[in-house]
Amino acid sequence: MEDKDLNEYLNSLILWAENYGYFIDFRKRGDNCICLVNKVIEINSSAPLKFQVYCLLHECGHVLIANNKSFWNFNTSKESKDRDYKVFTIIEEIEAWKRGFNLAQRLNIPISKEEWDIQMSDAIYKYIKWAAN
Repeated sequence: MEDKDLNEYLNSLILWAENYGYFIDFRKRGDNCICLVNKVIEINSSAPLKFQVYCLLHECGHVLIANNKSFWNFNTSKESKDRDYKVFTIIEEIEAWKRGFNLAQRLNIPISKEEWDIQMSDAIYKYIKWAAN
């Protein structure tokens, strides 16, 4: 994919997220995260464009989970060290990656399944390491 195409895909994802009331905040060292309360998605603008597209797709997966209220119903008031909280966080992360991939297909954003799986695996592994502590 060329940068021109990647910019078009980013723009289509921004419009998609804006239709759900979300603002995309591109920051030089952004965390690639979502705040469901404030409806802000933060993307690391220093990353390669393809990485930004993949991260934004994943965060849009979280939007889809929240929008249809299918997120895992666990007690979010529990401490982050709680085993169930960590397990369900990982489950939701995996689901967001799945929904992000499906969104790419619906929006005709070509995704390399191999590259996507590597990106997803790297991200999920970080959560697994977090959960192990």
